[in-house]
Amino acid sequence: MVDSNVLRAVGEALQTHDVVPRQQETLPETVARTLDVSQGDAARWLEALEEGCSVDAANARIGIVSHKDNEGFLTTVAKLIGSAAGSVAAKAGIGG
Repeated sequence: MVDSNVLRAVGEALQTHDVVPRQQETLPETVARTLDVSQGDAARWLEALEEGCSVDAANARIGIVSHKDNEGFLTTVAKLIGSAAGSVAAKAGIGG
């Protein structure tokens, strides 16, 4: 299960890039559609970012070879998740 802070960051990235969820579409479904991958792959991709993987490593985990069509979105997601993960680590007293 992906952390709620990560989901919040992804939602913000979607908004930043004008990706609008379709009627009755869940956030994971929107991410899968945006990345043009399955929902399972989208979940694994988010989990990889949550674990601290780079966008390239998360892409490799699910077999995304090229992300030129959605590079801006991927970069925004990675930055926001990194910020969210840093905030969670700081609150937990990790890494400082």
